[in-house]
Amino acid sequence: MTLAPPAPARARDDTWLWALAGLALGLFGLGFVVRWRCTVGSCSLGGAEWVFDLDAVGGLPRLFTTSLFVASAVCAGRVAVRSRGTHRLWWSAVTLIGVGLVFAKLVSAHSVLEGWDGAGATLALGSLASVVGLPVLGVLGRVWRVPGARAVVLALAVYALAALGLDVLTGAVAVADPARCRWPRPRSSRSWARR
Repeated sequence: MTLAPPAPARARDDTWLWALAGLALGLFGLGFVVRWRCTVGSCSLGGAEWVFDLDAVGGLPRLFTTSLFVASAVCAGRVAVRSRGTHRLWWSAVTLIGVGLVFAKLVSAHSVLEGWDGAGATLALGSLASVVGLPVLGVLGRVWRVPGARAVVLALAVYALAALGLDVLTGAVAVADPARCRWPRPRSSRSWARR
C-alpha cells in the first residue's frame, strides 16, 4: 500500500500588496513633490496641480486612499457576517473603523478640523486614536484569536504613521517658509476639487 504524495503547498501570492504599497508611495511622494514645487518654486502644471493635491477631493491620492478604505470596510463586513461570537465583534469594529475613515475622507473631516483649530488638533486627535485604539484592537485580536488580526492592525498602524507623518512633514514645510507656502487655489472651474 503506497500513500499518495502530499499536495504541494500553494505559495502565497502577495504581489498585489506590494503593488498597492508601491502605488501609494508613488502617488503620495509625487503629491508631496508637486505641493513642494508649486508652493516654494514654480508650478508647471498649468492649474492641474489639484490632481496630485494630497487633500483635494478629486485628487488621485485621496481617491486611492478612499478606495482602499471602501474595499477594507467591505471585506471586513463580509468577514464579520460569516463570523461568530467575539470574532464577529472584532470584525464589526474593523468594519466601523473602515466606514468611519471613508466618511472622514468624503466630508474632508481633516480639513474641517484644521479650519476650526489648526493642524495641532488633527495631529493630537489622530495620534490619540492611533496610540489608544490600535493597541486595544491588537490585544483583543490576539486574546480572542482572531485570524488576520495582526495583519489588519499592522496595516492600520502603517496608514496612521504615514498619514500623521505626512501631516508633520507638510506642517514643517509651512513653518520653514510660511510666507511662500500657500497651496495655490485652483481656478474657479476646478473649485469643486478643493476641500
